[in-house]
Amino acid sequence: MLRKISNFAGCRRSFTLPYTHPADKKRNAKEMATREEYEQLKAYARTDGAIVGGLWILSFAFFIGEFYNPLLGFLSLIVGAYSLVFASLRLRRYRDTALNGVISFRRALFYSMMIYFYAALLMAAAQFVYFQFIDQGFMLSKYAEITNTPEFKTMLSAYGMKPDDMKLAMDNLASLRPIDIALQFLTTNIILGFMISLPIAAMMKSRYRKRF
Repeated sequence: MLRKISNFAGCRRSFTLPYTHPADKKRNAKEMATREEYEQLKAYARTDGAIVGGLWILSFAFFIGEFYNPLLGFLSLIVGAYSLVFASLRLRRYRDTALNGVISFRRALFYSMMIYFYAALLMAAAQFVYFQFIDQGFMLSKYAEITNTPEFKTMLSAYGMKPDDMKLAMDNLASLRPIDIALQFLTTNIILGFMISLPIAAMMKSRYRKRF
């Protein structure tokens, strides 16, 4: 009988769960929260980046339309400027809605950069489609017409440039493939997005919780 009790106790000891230090539990919980917050941040940034990218595409469409109606060029600038304001407002919304009003500079910077990253991807895809299937040399021909006007040649002389320099620049543009143009715009937009995100993150950072 004593041997059976001893064996039973040994079995209980063999199935005892390993001890977890409270510090390890706290660290694991923090890591889980960090992953969830990161996924939440990406979900918000994807949505906001898609909207900003849509505004950029609209601005680009107005820019193309400027060759037909100069007023569309002004609308292109307005929409482009509004997209920057909109991105800042969406960052503030994310801070107040998802984080209860508290956000560090680093997280605000990362969120803003993700918005512009997703927007730049969408914009690059749209520009590739345009230059690959729609443009068919339209923009280049319009710029060639502008550079051949007497007013433009006078402006070149005022800046100390020669017509041959402009012709070389036009030839370089003509040699670019649609994918090359899209990648150049993608790189430029990501860099500009990072530069714009710095002051935005500095303005939107907050250590105080939202009261209502």
